[in-house]
Amino acid sequence: FLAHFLVKMATSNAVLNRLEQKGAEADQLIEYLKQQVALLKEKAILQASLREEKKLRVENAKLKKEIEGLKQELIQAEIRNGVKQIAVPPGTIVSTASFSDDVPQTTAVTSSTGSKGEIKGEDEEKKKKEKVEKKGDKKEKKQQPAAESKPVDVSRLDLRVGCIITAKKHPDADSLYVEEVDVGEASPRTVVSGLVKHVPLDQVLTKL
Repeated sequence: FLAHFLVKMATSNAVLNRLEQKGAEADQLIEYLKQQVALLKEKAILQASLREEKKLRVENAKLKKEIEGLKQELIQAEIRNGVKQIAVPPGTIVSTASFSDDVPQTTAVTSSTGSKGEIKGEDEEKKKKEKVEKKGDKKEKKQQPAAESKPVDVSRLDLRVGCIITAKKHPDADSLYVEEVDVGEASPRTVVSGLVKHVPLDQVLTKL
């Protein structure tokens, strides 16, 4: 009976050892499968991110192309309407209306006559010299703006499409509007435009 009991105990220990070994192997297999699942998840997220990034890049390029097309159409429309194209620094909002009708052009004016007392005290030779000098000054002043003029560089214009939120007449100029324009930034921008002669006030709102 004792021998039979010992044999039975030995068999039970061997079975137990095999079960423990199988359990350890199962734990290792489960851990390996967990790692594989995590890697697959990361790979799937990365692939989805790459697809989304590619999609956004394509949409961004499409939007840039559309904006460039709208910019060129706007420039051509302004040229047809007689609006002068002026190069402005980057970051400046440019209104589509012309200010040429509202802002007077300043011209240099020189006095051609002096006081009567001084004229009487001067001789004829001095008068002739002054006339020659005045004519030379006028020619130089007329030629100076032409020499300082620079070619128009349309590519430097920072044109943006925005929605007019509010509009009211300028307090100091009846021919100008003061507008709040939403250009997609955190806060709207204030723009002064000369649309009074072209668009009524009730039609300015929600215009692009």
